[in-house]
Amino acid sequence: MDTGRNTRGPLAALGAAAVAVLVSVSVPVSRTTRGDGAPAPAAPGRRADQEALKPYASLVGGWKNGVGRVERGRAKGAWTESAAWAWKLSTDSAALEVKVNRGKYLKAGLLRPGKAPGTYAFEATLADGSTRVYTGRAPGPGAGKPLALTADTGAPADGPARITITPLHDTRLLVLLEALDPDRHAFYRLGEVGYTREGVAFAAGESYPLCVVTEGRGTTQVSYKGKTYWVCCSGCKDLFHDNPESVLAEAAGREKAEKK
Repeated sequence: MDTGRNTRGPLAALGAAAVAVLVSVSVPVSRTTRGDGAPAPAAPGRRADQEALKPYASLVGGWKNGVGRVERGRAKGAWTESAAWAWKLSTDSAALEVKVNRGKYLKAGLLRPGKAPGTYAFEATLADGSTRVYTGRAPGPGAGKPLALTADTGAPADGPARITITPLHDTRLLVLLEALDPDRHAFYRLGEVGYTREGVAFAAGESYPLCVVTEGRGTTQVSYKGKTYWVCCSGCKDLFHDNPESVLAEAAGREKAEKK
């Protein structure tokens, strides 16, 4: 018995070392799990972007009956369009994406946090297919604040040089489009679009399910391991299906932090 124990000592150590080397070389660690098998935490970049965009998270959803008016209260020159906002999420970033149907001035855009705190950048695709970047600063903390975004460079003649997004409340949204008069160095109104949210509106103070990804208003159910959760848009739905363990771990971490 002693002989077997003595001969196993150096050989066992050598064998263990060889196995460790082989495992480290041939078995890559999944990017979605830690070494202990637990889900990897969400990338800090995405969490930070989501937090910065939280004041405008109410934009997420479909917006119908968008009536654009050159002048308020006047039908002359009016047009109609609709829009849909959703989260666009990756492992290390977050943005709010809009797609505009029959938009007179805007076709699509991505709203991202700016480099400085409280600033935003809107990467817009205009109706003619050209692209512009608009930047601006939130007027103050809290949701529902008008966000004025001005074209950095190359504002098109007679096209939008400033876009102001104003979430009035959960069911109404205004988007003001202005051009720049180069001679007067002043903005003038191209039109303002007033949207109504699609679907049945929630009454003031009424509770609703929260999105497991962003804590927005849950509108769509997803399932994992026999349990059902809510998400607010297609972007959150895709992220959940790509990595449900990570999303649920992040949600559990938020809930634990809120209870402290």
